[in-house]
Amino acid sequence: MSNRDKTTLCVAIAGLIFIPSVFWGWRWPVLIGAFFDWLPLPTGWMKQEGGKTSATKVWVIIHVALTLVAYLIAALWVTGLWDTVLSRFLFLEIWWLAVMAGVKLTGTYRS
Repeated sequence: MSNRDKTTLCVAIAGLIFIPSVFWGWRWPVLIGAFFDWLPLPTGWMKQEGGKTSATKVWVIIHVALTLVAYLIAALWVTGLWDTVLSRFLFLEIWWLAVMAGVKLTGTYRS
């Protein structure tokens, strides 16, 4: 299995955990989903292959920024500091945008 496939599998598992967690307001499964979402980073599965262009660097910045914002919102929700339906769905929407930016980086989507 390629590193890209392992990363995709981990992100898919995270999404399958995040969606019902957001829908039903379950806090603790978000931590399990976050584990799978971040697993490709320490394992090295997310290493960029090929040359880095200025456009690639921009997408890396976008991906990282969206991911951090999503997890900031998730942390506020999980800790109960901002426990609203808006916070839950905002987390999911911003996390999904981060995933899409990551897809752009992997080259599986070209425009």
